[in-house]
Amino acid sequence: MKLILTLLVLLTLTSGRLGAETPAGYDHALAAVQDSLNRQAEALDAEVISTRQSPSLVAQQVLGPVHSVGLLGQTPILVNTGPLVSAVGAAETIKDPETKANTLEALSDQIGLLRQSLMTAPVKANPADAAASARAVLADEQFASDPPPSSSLADRIASWLDRLFKPRKQKPSPNPSGSINPSVIQGILFVIAAGAFAILVWVLVQAVGRREARVRPLALDEEEAVLVEARDNNSLLALAEQQAKLGDYRRAFRLVYLASLVALDTDGVLRFDRSKTNWEYLRALRAYGRGDVYTALTPLTREFDQVWYGFAPTNASQYAWAVAQYEALKAIPAEAAAA
Repeated sequence: MKLILTLLVLLTLTSGRLGAETPAGYDHALAAVQDSLNRQAEALDAEVISTRQSPSLVAQQVLGPVHSVGLLGQTPILVNTGPLVSAVGAAETIKDPETKANTLEALSDQIGLLRQSLMTAPVKANPADAAASARAVLADEQFASDPPPSSSLADRIASWLDRLFKPRKQKPSPNPSGSINPSVIQGILFVIAAGAFAILVWVLVQAVGRREARVRPLALDEEEAVLVEARDNNSLLALAEQQAKLGDYRRAFRLVYLASLVALDTDGVLRFDRSKTNWEYLRALRAYGRGDVYTALTPLTREFDQVWYGFAPTNASQYAWAVAQYEALKAIPAEAAAA
């Protein structure tokens, strides 16, 4: 996990002078790719054929043209989106539907963390300051490194990368001028690109292989933890309303989503467990035969991911919509209807 975040953050912090995209435009492009990954994973979980553009095509369209990001009063920042676009394309080639869905969700989580890191870490033109900012972001406990891979999986990945990146033989050319041969420069750039892509694929495969083991508890403050422990939905919603009145619609939305999960647990529809991810709850609902609850909770979950992890702008109307979704969930009978 630390490797992929280091790679993506440092690639983003490299200085450059190309035609620059705005920070908001760059974040919007990342959000479009993240939303496409979530929708494709949702279609795989629902065992339906998605009619939307594939995530790889979306990534090529919105990230391909982005070469640098311009910040007011600073030198434009060079952005290398190639490894990310390649990783999305590689995920789509996976044949097994469940593995493919988990891979798409894991990649979406990584994009969310990248967007969150870029929102919270200062971006500076000085390379030394940029590296220090990246290290400060990665010092957080949630970015701790995953255990090393098993030898068998590592061998398979190494063999695949060897076949993928095996350089083609070229005829030697004389270089009487004594300058650096262009083929040498191309070889160096190829090795750098191959190494970056190999690290990205390795971390992605490890994230999928240990998805159950690497989940971390949902962070709750002391007041929220007490209300969740007591299964006090009314107080959770009252706290959400209080935050909304203060203008913190992002936290208010999160409290409504938390109240929805607690309500489903109280009604015996699913078991609330802070170590589970949102999409694991959805898959559990399908496994329990609760397609009605799955259909109602899916849009709320997708919107919550955009608001909380993607830092999407949130307003009063979105908060009111979340409350309405909560009420709709509460109106669904706790016992599934007989077939």
